[in-house]
Amino acid sequence: MKKLLCPLCGEMPEYIEFGCGDGESDLIQCNCGLCTSAGSYPNGEENCWKDWEKLVSKFPPIMRVWPGDKLQVEDGSICEVINVNKNLAMMDVRRGEGRPVFTIADTHVLRWPWEIEQKGGQQ
Repeated sequence: MKKLLCPLCGEMPEYIEFGCGDGESDLIQCNCGLCTSAGSYPNGEENCWKDWEKLVSKFPPIMRVWPGDKLQVEDGSICEVINVNKNLAMMDVRRGEGRPVFTIADTHVLRWPWEIEQKGGQQ
C-alpha cells in the first residue's frame, strides 16, 4: 500500500507506537500543526495506515496531488504534475521531459495518480 502525503502540508506522516496505561496504542500523525491523527488502535500499523488512507481520501483530489505525480488528462495522455495551485484548482503539467508545460483545471483530469496506481498503471 502506498503511504499518502498529508493533503494539508505535503509531509509524510509517521507511525507512532506508544503505551497508554492499559496497553499499546498506535496512531498515524503528521506534525504540521493542522493535521490530526487518523486514530488510535491497539491492532497495529497496518490498520493505522488504512485509516490514514481513508482520512486522506475525504479531501478533494486537487489537495492530494503533488509535483512529480502522474495523471491522465482528457486526451488520454499521461502527464507529470509540475506545479499545483490548490486555491484555483489548476495545475501546470507536461507530457514528457523537455516537452512544453501547460496549465489545466482539475476538471480536465480523467484519472488521478492513485487511480492509475491502484490498477498498476493498467486500464
